[in-house]
Amino acid sequence: MSAGRYLWAAFNARPLGMPLPPNWFGLAAFGLLGAFVSPGFWVLGAGLELAYLALLARSARFRRTVDAQQAQPADPAGQRYEATLGLLDTAQRQRQQTVEARAREVLQLLSRSPLMASHAASLEQLVWLNLRLLVAGQALNVVVDTAAQDSAELQRQEEQIDRRLAASELGDELRRSLEQQKQVIDARQAAHAEGLRRKEQVDAELQRIDQQIALIREQTLLATDEEQIGLALNALTSSFNEASRWLNDQRDLLGVLELDEQQALPRYVLQGQGEKPPQGESVKQ
Repeated sequence: MSAGRYLWAAFNARPLGMPLPPNWFGLAAFGLLGAFVSPGFWVLGAGLELAYLALLARSARFRRTVDAQQAQPADPAGQRYEATLGLLDTAQRQRQQTVEARAREVLQLLSRSPLMASHAASLEQLVWLNLRLLVAGQALNVVVDTAAQDSAELQRQEEQIDRRLAASELGDELRRSLEQQKQVIDARQAAHAEGLRRKEQVDAELQRIDQQIALIREQTLLATDEEQIGLALNALTSSFNEASRWLNDQRDLLGVLELDEQQALPRYVLQGQGEKPPQGESVKQ
């Protein structure tokens, strides 16, 4: 890398967490001082700027950071995966990492045969599906927990409203208000019941994915000759087709998770590194 590129990187260097390079603020400050106080600040600012750029551009650590940033292309799959993974709490993240570890073992087994390796992308989709289901399940947990906390109180309020509605001396406005309250309570109870149903469905599908990955592993281990490879391929195709069918049927449940796109897993997940590789060291002044 040419010295000019290091100088440009130094000019725009931004420590971790800062929205703008501090060097820009320094130049602006000396520019204002030169304009409103004394032009001598322009000369002083230019000298300090050259010294700053030369010192930082010659730093071996800074050069390694710049080289690493230039060498690493953008990884949309990794960025999306990390963003989705970041929605999970610690327990759910560990659950996802367990599935990833099992999938890596299966991918290594699939790589023994070019025919079977063609199914690697489908296995990656199962891992993605597991992650999305964990995110959906975590969101549904909020609804389920709220239902557990409020169920008895909502029932008590509804019974109280029913007793008041049974009174004949109620005015029209009060009766209308009570009926609307009852409708809201009924709607909340229906939402709680639907949330519980969906949570049970998500939990069942997460268990199914665990079992399906285990089945794929066993089928692959049994494929020791061409005939068995053919049988295993048929079983794998059936398993993956079933997963895809379920995926397409759950748009109402998982529509917000953009399930139309086929997503490959980030390379660092397939290699078992466990976390996203750093995008270079943070620049420190």
